[in-house]
Amino acid sequence: MKLKVIRGVLVFLLAIAAAAGAQQKSRTRNQELEKDYNKRWLQDVSYIITDEERAVFENLQTPEEIESFIEQFWRRRELKGTGQEIREEHYRRIAYANEHFASGVPGWKTDRGRIYIINGKPDSIEEHGQGEQYYRPNSEGGGSTATYAFQVWHYRNIPGIGEVDIEFVDKRMNGNFTIARDEMEKDAMLLVPGLGLTEAERLSGGEAMKADRIGTRSMASDNVRRAANPMKMWTRQDDLFDRLSRIEKLMAPQPIKFKDLEAVVETNVTFSEIPFSLRTDLIRITQTQYLVPVTYYFDRSALTFKALGPGREAEVNVFGSIENLARQRVWSFDDSVKIREWETVGPAKRSVYQRNIPMKPGRYKLTAVIKDVNSKRVGMIENLVVIPSPKEEPELEVSPIILADLVQPAKKGEFINDAFVLGAVQVYPNPGNTFVRGVPLGFYFEIYNMLADAQTLNPSLGLELELKKGGKVVPLPFNNLERLLHAFGDRYFAGAMLSTEPLEAGRYQLTAKVTDRIAQKTASSTVGFNIEEKATS
Repeated sequence: MKLKVIRGVLVFLLAIAAAAGAQQKSRTRNQELEKDYNKRWLQDVSYIITDEERAVFENLQTPEEIESFIEQFWRRRELKGTGQEIREEHYRRIAYANEHFASGVPGWKTDRGRIYIINGKPDSIEEHGQGEQYYRPNSEGGGSTATYAFQVWHYRNIPGIGEVDIEFVDKRMNGNFTIARDEMEKDAMLLVPGLGLTEAERLSGGEAMKADRIGTRSMASDNVRRAANPMKMWTRQDDLFDRLSRIEKLMAPQPIKFKDLEAVVETNVTFSEIPFSLRTDLIRITQTQYLVPVTYYFDRSALTFKALGPGREAEVNVFGSIENLARQRVWSFDDSVKIREWETVGPAKRSVYQRNIPMKPGRYKLTAVIKDVNSKRVGMIENLVVIPSPKEEPELEVSPIILADLVQPAKKGEFINDAFVLGAVQVYPNPGNTFVRGVPLGFYFEIYNMLADAQTLNPSLGLELELKKGGKVVPLPFNNLERLLHAFGDRYFAGAMLSTEPLEAGRYQLTAKVTDRIAQKTASSTVGFNIEEKATS
C-alpha cells in the first residue's frame, strides 16, 4: 500500500515538473518570437526611423511598451488632412521595392528600394540600356561614350531638398542599380584609353586626362576643376560636395509632418529614458473656464549636472501638448528650465516647473515631455485631463483640494497666470499626495457660488476640517477655522500648512466642509494622502 502511495506521489511530482518545464519552454518560445517580431519591425522601418527613436525602441522592456511605441511611431507620421494611412503606404512601398528592385538581395535593401521607400514614387524615370551610346550634355563635358545601364529618377519636390534628379547605375551588370555619387559612374569607357572622351579631352591633345574628371578620383578645388575641364558649365548643382550632400539627405528619414509632434520627436519623445513626475489640478475661473496648473517634478539624481561657479547646474527642455478627443491640438508650450543644485522649493526640497493652462469643459490628452540637455535623454508622460461641464443651476461648490509641499502668500506683482500662483497665494503641489512624517503638509481649496448678504454684500461661511485615519478622527491643530478663509475676487479660498510630526505613518483622508449660512447649504471636498516614516540613513 505504501509503495503505491509513493509511486502516486512520484508520478504527481513528475507531472508537475513536466508541466513546469513545458511552461518554461513556452515562455522562452514566446520571448524568442517577441524578439524576432521586434527585429523584423525595426528592419521594416530602418529607413524612416530616427536615431533617437531607434535608441528608445531598443531599450523598451515589455510588449505593452513596444506596442504603444509602434502606435505612436505611426501616429507622428500621419499626413495631415489627406486621410492617407502612412503605415499602409510604407508597407506598400516595401512590397513594391521587393517586387521590382530585387537582384540577388531583397529589393528593400537596394539603393533604389531605399529611395523609393523613403520618398515614394518618382515623378518620372529616364531609362538607358547597357552599352547605349550616350551623348553627354555640356554640364558633363560633352562628347559621347557607351554607358552601363542607368536610370534617372526625377522628383519635382522632396521636402528639405526641392527638385532633384537621382542617377542609379548598374555597374556590375547584375540588375542591382546603385546610386551614383558622381556623374561619371555610368561611363562604361571611363577606364578604356582613348575611348569615350569628353569634348575637352578630345581637343586638349592629351593634356586633359580622364583621371582629372571631377568626382572620379579626387575632390579638387574649383580652379583645378576648370583647368581639367574648361568646357564644363560649373554650377552648385554639379558640385561634388553638393551632390554628396543631396544623396545624404535623400537617404535620411523624412521629417515628421506635424510641427507640434515634430517638437516631441526632436526631444526624443516616446518612452521615458529619464524619470520625472507630472501633476494636473483644476481651478475654476468662470462657469465655463478652468485654470489647469500643469506641474513637472524633476528627479535630480537622474539629471546631468555641469559645473557652474561654486556649484553645478542642469538644463531641461520642457514641452507640453494638449489634444481633444478629435486629436486636434488645442494648446502647446515649451520652455527651458535651469536647475541648480542649491536651489529647491519648499521643505521637500524639490525641483519643479509649472505652466498654467486655461481650458474649457471637455476631455483632453496631455503629453508632457522633458529632455536633459546635457545627456540628451528624454522622458514622456501622457495624462487624461477632464474638465467638468457647468451645472445648469450654479450652487455652492468646493474645489478639489490641492495638497502641497508649500503654501505661502504670493509676492507683490505676481498674478494668477504666473507659475504656482493661485489667487493671493503661492501653491507648490505635492506630486503624489505622499508626505514624509515631520515635513509640513499644505492644503489649498476654493469656494464658489456662495450667496452674499443683501446689506453687507459679504457672504457668511462656516468651515469644518476633518482628518481621518482608518475611519477614526485625528485631531487637527486649528482652533478658529474660519480665520483660514480669505476673499479673492468673487470667490473664497482656504490654504494653510500643518505639521505632520504628530501623525503616524499610514493612509489619511482630509475633508473640507463649507456651510453657506445665508443659503443654508453645504458642500464638501475630500482628498486622500499618505504619510511615510522618515528615511533612515
